[in-house]
Amino acid sequence: MEEHRSQKSIFQLRNGVGEAAQAKRSPSVMSRSQSPSPAPSEAYQGTTPVVVGVCAMDIKARSKPMREIITRLLARGRGNIQVKVFGDKVILDEEVVNWPRCDILISFYSTDFPLQKAVAYVKLRQPVCINDLAMQELLWDRRAVLAILDHLGVESPQRVEVSRDGGPKISEELRKLVEDNIGLKMEWRTDPTDFHVREDGNAIIVDGRVIEKPFVEKPVSGEDHNINIYHRDGGGRRLFRKIGNQSSIFDPNLNMPRTDGSYIYEEFIDVENAEDIKVYTVGASYTHAETRKSPVIDGLVRRNTEGKEIRFITQLTNDEMTWARKICEGFGQRVCGFDVLRPKNSDRSMVIDVNGWSFVKGNEYYYDRVAEILADLCFKVSVNPTRRTIAQDALLLQNAAPSIQTSLASSPASTNGIGEGTPTQATRDGGADTGSWMLKMNVTVFRHADRTPKQKLKYTFPVNEAWTQPFIELLNGEQEELILRERPQLEQIVDAIETARTIIAEQGTVEHATMNGRPPSLNAQDDLSKLAQLQSALEKKIDLPGTKAQLKPSFKKIKASVVQGVKGDGQVILKEWDGGEGQGVSGGGMVTSGGHVVNAPAVAVVSKGPQSPGAVGGKRLEKFQLVFKWGGEFTHAARYQSRDLGENMRKDLSILNKDMLNDVQIFTSSERRVTASAEIFAAALLDTNSPHNTAFATGNQINPSPLGLPIPGTPTRSSRSSEAGSLFSDRGHPAPTYKLIIRKDLLDDSNAAKDLMDDVKKRLKLLLRNGESGRRPELTWPKTMNAEPAVVVQEVIELLGNFRKIMRRNYETMDVDKIQERWCCNDDPFLFRERWEKIFDDFCETKREKFDPSRVSELYDALKFSALHHRTFLFAIFSEQGTEKQGKEDRKLHELYARAKALFDLVAPQEYGIEASEKEEIGVLTSLPLMRKIVEDLEAVRNSGGSGSSVYFTKESHIHTLVNLVLQSGLPIANPRIPELDYASHITFELYERSGQHSKTDKEYSIRLSISEGAHSSNVLDSALDARHALSVKPRRRLTQHLDYGLVIEKLSKHFDRVPADEDDESLETLDVPLAMGDISDSSRA
Repeated sequence: MEEHRSQKSIFQLRNGVGEAAQAKRSPSVMSRSQSPSPAPSEAYQGTTPVVVGVCAMDIKARSKPMREIITRLLARGRGNIQVKVFGDKVILDEEVVNWPRCDILISFYSTDFPLQKAVAYVKLRQPVCINDLAMQELLWDRRAVLAILDHLGVESPQRVEVSRDGGPKISEELRKLVEDNIGLKMEWRTDPTDFHVREDGNAIIVDGRVIEKPFVEKPVSGEDHNINIYHRDGGGRRLFRKIGNQSSIFDPNLNMPRTDGSYIYEEFIDVENAEDIKVYTVGASYTHAETRKSPVIDGLVRRNTEGKEIRFITQLTNDEMTWARKICEGFGQRVCGFDVLRPKNSDRSMVIDVNGWSFVKGNEYYYDRVAEILADLCFKVSVNPTRRTIAQDALLLQNAAPSIQTSLASSPASTNGIGEGTPTQATRDGGADTGSWMLKMNVTVFRHADRTPKQKLKYTFPVNEAWTQPFIELLNGEQEELILRERPQLEQIVDAIETARTIIAEQGTVEHATMNGRPPSLNAQDDLSKLAQLQSALEKKIDLPGTKAQLKPSFKKIKASVVQGVKGDGQVILKEWDGGEGQGVSGGGMVTSGGHVVNAPAVAVVSKGPQSPGAVGGKRLEKFQLVFKWGGEFTHAARYQSRDLGENMRKDLSILNKDMLNDVQIFTSSERRVTASAEIFAAALLDTNSPHNTAFATGNQINPSPLGLPIPGTPTRSSRSSEAGSLFSDRGHPAPTYKLIIRKDLLDDSNAAKDLMDDVKKRLKLLLRNGESGRRPELTWPKTMNAEPAVVVQEVIELLGNFRKIMRRNYETMDVDKIQERWCCNDDPFLFRERWEKIFDDFCETKREKFDPSRVSELYDALKFSALHHRTFLFAIFSEQGTEKQGKEDRKLHELYARAKALFDLVAPQEYGIEASEKEEIGVLTSLPLMRKIVEDLEAVRNSGGSGSSVYFTKESHIHTLVNLVLQSGLPIANPRIPELDYASHITFELYERSGQHSKTDKEYSIRLSISEGAHSSNVLDSALDARHALSVKPRRRLTQHLDYGLVIEKLSKHFDRVPADEDDESLETLDVPLAMGDISDSSRA
């Protein structure tokens, strides 16, 4: 007990941070200390570095709010503050004696966190604790929380408790601690509670006390969020943890209270403005409060572009401020969140829950203030000679409860304090922590950021027809795919189309066909129609960004023959031979003609049959495709997403291991939207001018020549300047540059799996059969979609048919140019209509048996794009009333989106294989070279002992197939159900190292995989938007636990015998990127 009380809270050490904040700042600032904080540059001169430990699960410790605060804290410390993130591997697998030492501890409970283990660590090392760890156990039981609120004089709703479990399970040690700290004896009755429902069903009676409906039923467990509200005369609302944009649902059959456990019943509070209040404390002196829409209204969650619930800063009353201080101190949780209700027509408030450690999300001022408070604490720890001195500082204890002051002042911590002129505890007891696992390598593969919808026309030409020769001639002898982007190149295709149409017209006549001894073409009219369509599309799109044509030849090696002999009648006998082109065979061959050996003259290899048109270098052209594409271009939203990805990685790595930023490799495919994503990411990741770039603020320099990366200035096969150069400012002088490496072989499209994928696409219709989603549990089909996929397809077709009528009418009756003042992404009303007319044709004009499930992706893509970039126009043009304002009953677009999303989630992942064996084989054919390179990166750092980062930017196909390779590798996957891999989705491989306890060579390694679904929203139609039109990228979630290094390498390498090792190529194509980020907002309407 005495050991536990040696924890020291920083907010009993210091209750304010000075007047650095401006008086006119956020209204959430309720009070400020009168004593100013020293400036960071002055505060730490001549002091000993202070170690701040972060002991929380990675999903919390590496979250954006924590990252923002720690980044600011390190910037303020200027090298005198060190942060050690313990990490899941240490917390879960290591004994506390091997945990890193620290002077100040940030630690809090979340799912899977071993709280008692952390309490044992505090008893062992006695750091200054921000939040009391042992007291966090009280938050697990709502009965204990409410009892403490009652004792502290904090008002809460009238309630009764029905305990069927004997009351809260609280240890004697914790009961004693609560009694010592706040004077509360925590005792509960253990006999059964008398509980029954009144005869009219509109009230419950508990031990004689009556609670009338409406009332709220809460499980006693603080971790159980399944709360019911019972309405008078029947029905009710079920509340739950947010699922997408839903936090509650109405249930007309919710009548009888639950009897399967222990519950708290509270009077229902009808709140002011249909809002509740979330309050966040940082010590007793700084409080931030926000209002949000109450979940009891309709259960719909309003979100901003970052996917966070929309909230508004509010001012707290004097009573609420007093409660904040009491809760902060009474629960020992100085960084703490709690919930407040303000009843209608009343000046009183009520606290309904205490949540423990909570951060405000997305508020820069809040991040600054918390970092300032923590930096000031670090300064106090570094300069005070003993911990007793810190704990007894009158300024720091002025707002603390007397009982807590006494317990801290009498704490035995002073016996283990910091001696005058000595280092802090963590640095003095020092050396490397033998139990610490350090991140040494990060390999991340990104999908490119947001793009415009892709549209394409695809034609396969018969290679033996005369009219196809003008197109084959465009290959100019090349055997690989050609991409034509420039206007003069595209005009050559127009010329080829005109020539082909002339040839078809001539050949289509009976006279011409008869003269040439062949029947007239039965498909002449179809050919002419297709070519006319292609020509029309090409001429309209030729000047649009992203317009391109792909010429895709498919060659087959010519079957060769050698003369083996001559029959008696002089006929030459040929034998198939595949010994290589251009080689002769001398002498004669054996001839079995009457048993005689006949000498044949020396012969060369000859082709079997007549030379085919398009034959090149011993290969015969077997198939020729022309794919005409437009769209798929990098958007202004993508600029923000790419920048945020780079900044977030920089901050994350600078906290965990800043040396990883000194050795960075960035690879990209040659696709424009992919290279643009990589360019902006690189500039943000390596921007030395960032105000919070702690890696470089402490004197580290970028090493632009990591292993395998060309040194800047060295000759390359093709070095071109950045296409995103306008995004970077020169700041008055040339910015340093970084060379991206373009790896077409690893990251561009490949035809290796084309035949297999074509076969898979033909079978996608199987997924739409009745009962198929039930027979295949691995398929994603939402339970809320109370219909089979085939039925949903028909519903989509009907909805689209109705929208087509509405759109056409609105285009005729409305001035469409005035619906939306500004357009982005080079779009306009004409292109909007053209895109949707094609979707209508694909769905509504196709026979049911010929419906192509892959068209679902185009529908879903168009809906998302329009909802983000042209929502005003989307709502207006598809509105029966011709207005962007949608009534509550007008949810047809939402119905279409929900169905399109469900079908997309069912179909799209299966395009890369329906059966597990197909997924693996397509993954091998498409992404095995990339997987080999990833493993080589991990092995290189493991063998060298250094630190580094490798980043790859590619497109959707490579992300899906790479993830499938991982899922089929045999690794133990934590959650094999993969979410939609949206724009900027990514998979990360992290290599961790632990130094040996006996020697530096005795090291252990582990690897952990994680994945992010990217810039995604469960319903973009309801997401709040700003001018950026950018959804934030979702944080990564765990794909595996920490796994043994050898196991991971073995599993990921199981197919490597099927692909040659990557050979270093000193003439790799590169792309120069400036490393100084400019203001990208100028391009926000691109």
